[in-house]
Amino acid sequence: MNPSFIAFLFILLQIIFLLPIKDHRSRQRGFPWVTAVIVAINVLIHIGVVIFTYTRPEDPGLTVWRAMYPFKEVPYLIINHEGLGALSSLTSTYLHANWGHLLGNMFFLWFFGRKVEDATGPVGFGLLYTLCGFTSSLLSVVVRSTISGGHIPGLGASGAIFGVMGAYFFLYSDQKILTLVSTWLAPAIPVVPGFCLIPLPIPIWIPAWVFIVYKLISDALLGQLVLEFYKAGETLHVGVGIFAHMGGAIGGMLFIYLFMHPEIFAHRR
Repeated sequence: MNPSFIAFLFILLQIIFLLPIKDHRSRQRGFPWVTAVIVAINVLIHIGVVIFTYTRPEDPGLTVWRAMYPFKEVPYLIINHEGLGALSSLTSTYLHANWGHLLGNMFFLWFFGRKVEDATGPVGFGLLYTLCGFTSSLLSVVVRSTISGGHIPGLGASGAIFGVMGAYFFLYSDQKILTLVSTWLAPAIPVVPGFCLIPLPIPIWIPAWVFIVYKLISDALLGQLVLEFYKAGETLHVGVGIFAHMGGAIGGMLFIYLFMHPEIFAHRR
C-alpha cells in the first residue's frame, strides 16, 4: 500500500479526538480493588523515579534511566536472555516516561478495567492484565527487533491496557460509552507551533466497539506505515508502542475466555 495514502488515512483519523467519560457499569461484585492497586503501584513507582531524579540535579535523569534500562522492554536483551530477560516485559509495564504518559494510561486503565474486573473477579483480572502485558511485549519484541535492531527500550502500561480494552470489546462491545467527541486540528492545521486547537467537545453515546476499533485502526495504520518505511530501507520513529498495543488487544480478546465468570460465558454463547 502506498505510504502516502496510509499517512493520509492516519492523519484523517487523528483529526477526530475521542475521550470516554462514562459507561453503564452496574457492577455486581463490589469495588475493583485490583484495578485500583495496579493504578496505585504505577503512580507510586513513577513518584519514586521522579523523586530520585530530582535529588540528583547534577545528573538530570541520566543515571536513573540508565540504571532502569534492564527493567524496560529491550528486545535485544530479551532475545539474548540478558538482564531480566522476559521478566522485563512485565517490569516495563510499570514504568512511564513522564506524568502525561502515566496519567493518560491510568485514566484508560481505570475506565475499562473496572468493568472487566467485575466480569473476571480480582484474581482473574490480575492474571489477565499480566498475560496481556506479556502478549503485548511478544509482538513488540518480534517486530522491533526486526526493524530497528531491538536496542531502543520500550516502557509503559499501554500494551496491557489495550489487552483490557480487548477484553472489554469482547464482553461489552454493544454497550454505549458516553464519549467527548471533538476535533483535533493540530496534525492537519498547525496554526501555532505546539498548540492544538480543540473546539468544545460534544458528549455523545457511542457503542464501545466504535471507540476501541477506532483506536486499533489508528495503531494498525501507523504500524503499517512503519513497516512500509522498513521495506524502503528507512526507519520511522513514532515514539508509541503501536505493536505492543495490538499484541495486548489480541491477548485480551483471547485470554478473557479463561477468566470470565461462567454465567457471563454462558450468556455470551
